[in-house]
Amino acid sequence: MPLSPPVQSRLAAGAIRTAPLEGETTASWITRCAARYHLPASPYLRAVLQQEGRATVSGRSALGAELYLNAAARERVAAYSRIEEQVLARVLPAWPLDLDVLRHHTGPAAHWQSPTTHTAASVMAGCLKCTAPRSRGQQVWQYRGRHQRVCHTHRIWLVGGEAGYTGPTQIPLDHLGQHEAARILAAHRRHQDLTDPGGIAAEAWLWARGTIQHLYTDQKLMSGTVPVSWNKRLDALAAQAGRMGKVWPWWIIARDLVTYPETFALAEALTAMTADADAYQHAAAEEHLAGLLSDALRTNTGPDPADEAGTLARWLARHARSELQRWLNSRHGDASAAPLHVAPLTWALKRHADRQGCEADGVSGPV
Repeated sequence: MPLSPPVQSRLAAGAIRTAPLEGETTASWITRCAARYHLPASPYLRAVLQQEGRATVSGRSALGAELYLNAAARERVAAYSRIEEQVLARVLPAWPLDLDVLRHHTGPAAHWQSPTTHTAASVMAGCLKCTAPRSRGQQVWQYRGRHQRVCHTHRIWLVGGEAGYTGPTQIPLDHLGQHEAARILAAHRRHQDLTDPGGIAAEAWLWARGTIQHLYTDQKLMSGTVPVSWNKRLDALAAQAGRMGKVWPWWIIARDLVTYPETFALAEALTAMTADADAYQHAAAEEHLAGLLSDALRTNTGPDPADEAGTLARWLARHARSELQRWLNSRHGDASAAPLHVAPLTWALKRHADRQGCEADGVSGPV
């Protein structure tokens, strides 16, 4: 993409300075820098990096992607942005990382790809109202833990950068109604206080999310009278979302929100069981888990009678029993006890991403 002479002049002068935000992805910061010049990220980056000959910028920028720079590129970008490298390394988690794909380059080089596993956090959209004063209203993508997914100030659920998703980056909790919003906020407060020695809580969250999503998508388990209103919550969100509420990837994103209280309750229970030396040998694991779940679910605010929490806890414990045993096995060195993954959700997101790619290339997407 050729740059106009005025843009080339402003780039050469380094006229516009854009400060990164705490925990921001390097890709997000570079994208915001480029937007100040009304440029896409990759052409802006090439213009900054190249001096003699062409700079190498590989990979494809996309929602949820991260940008990695080699040492020469980091030096060039820091000098151009007029921000010291140690400041950028402190604010941008991915800034100091070196990728193998960049190490053979002698000159400045950059590479777009999915975030590496350098952090337990996920890439999520920042709250627009919180970041707007420093980002000039531009969307900021940040590394955030699952316990940082709610903006309590503005009662917002922050959306992750899942591949193929092009919908809104935040969902107002009040779209669920005051009672359900209070339920989400109460669970999130507990989540923030959940200690995580050795990453146990983060691992427990993966197990809990996989289990809950499996229960949600299993029609046999969900048939009949199930004491949890996941579908009711999702329908309330879809009604507020309008046209977007009919898009399949949006429903996948929204499922994390509507199942959040129960997912956290199970994650908290699994974390607590690792501290119980007798849990592995417990003769009534289902009863033990139901007790822990009942305590966690009763912390929710609003008109939620204790007997309803107990009924839900027993239902979750009964259907999560096999996953409970696999969780305990994994804590005792059984490498075969891998977390449950929900294949249909992964397949749906991939299918949508493939369709988007085909449309971008001018061909028909998969049917």
